[in-house]
Amino acid sequence: MLRFLLIACVVAVAPLQGHANPTAEIEENDFLDLVDGEGNVLIQGRGVDAVNAEAKAQGLAFPALGYWSPEGHCFVKPAPGDCNGVFKR
Repeated sequence: MLRFLLIACVVAVAPLQGHANPTAEIEENDFLDLVDGEGNVLIQGRGVDAVNAEAKAQGLAFPALGYWSPEGHCFVKPAPGDCNGVFKR
């Protein structure tokens, strides 16, 4: 019985490991998969703070599913360029 409970817990928690870390950018292909997801909304802004502010203004769910920028600008302060974030509606 204990073994079954342990396996059930691992199966339940394992998918949580796939969620994006809201303090780091994800790989481009993984980000593009999120953009195409049903009910997901793409937000662009100058750095992660601007992206989050716009997402909050639109009433989107937090935390973000993922952040990405071609130059790695999302978490640089002050942000030297655009950042993209994907959120659930």
